[in-house]
Amino acid sequence: MSTSRPGGVSDTNSLAAVDDTSAAVVVRKAYKEYRSKSLFRRAAGNMVIRGLDMTVRRGTIYGLLGASGCGKTTLIRSIVGRDQLTSGVIRTLGGTPGAPGSGVPGPAVGYMPQELSLYSGFSIGETFRYFGWLTGVQNEELAERTSGLLEFLDLPPSHCMVGELSGGQQRRVSFAVALLHRPPLLILDEPTVGVDSVLRQRLWDHLLDISADGRTAVIITTHYIEEARQAHTLGLMRQGVLLAEDAPDRILERHRCGSIEQVFLKLSRAQAGATTHREADVTAPAVPAAGRVGDQRSE
Repeated sequence: MSTSRPGGVSDTNSLAAVDDTSAAVVVRKAYKEYRSKSLFRRAAGNMVIRGLDMTVRRGTIYGLLGASGCGKTTLIRSIVGRDQLTSGVIRTLGGTPGAPGSGVPGPAVGYMPQELSLYSGFSIGETFRYFGWLTGVQNEELAERTSGLLEFLDLPPSHCMVGELSGGQQRRVSFAVALLHRPPLLILDEPTVGVDSVLRQRLWDHLLDISADGRTAVIITTHYIEEARQAHTLGLMRQGVLLAEDAPDRILERHRCGSIEQVFLKLSRAQAGATTHREADVTAPAVPAAGRVGDQRSE
């Protein structure tokens, strides 16, 4: 388990641990920079991930916490092979995302993106059949799983059109699609947004159940900080940096705080202070040599 430095990345888990077989996901020294595509000049880039280390164990839930724009979605897209790092290493289920035969992206991962990626012209049932076919679910299993997911997620009948559903219902269909083929890695980007508290807890109970057998790893991003305490491991992310990564209780104990929100505030302030000092070191004017202060003649 890694320890953390205020305002910095985890200080253990070196590159030698990239091929850790007990881990579903390993990220080491990750950087991601988006640059302007201007033809006339090389504009300053936007660094959204900064030297990040992350480890997700098999059979656990990893809660990735951070404000909008901190880099969570970019990190997740890199883990599933939908984006590429500028530098660094990612191993997803022991392989490189996007490599031939890795199944990532593909049937090895159940991915619920933050943006809705459903076909509005399909019914719910057609949506399940389409994605079930893509991921190799047999017809007999598909019918059983469709029935179970409709009931579990309190969805309308399968003949209802996706385009006629509310935004919350469409998000639940997207969640069901991620679960449908029972993948070894489940990645959920803000799955509980717009979900009432009863269903939200039901989702968490289900995630805990499917991870308990040791075969399924779950990464879930959320901005509901206290909700995420149910995860086995928390990663606290701010401005592209993982401020802490550990079990929730150990994070609270190490930082002597009563809530994860207090820890986040404490580490965020430390990071902001460290950034301010670095900027001051770069921009501060040179101090005049001794004996020369004021030794200037006006013209």
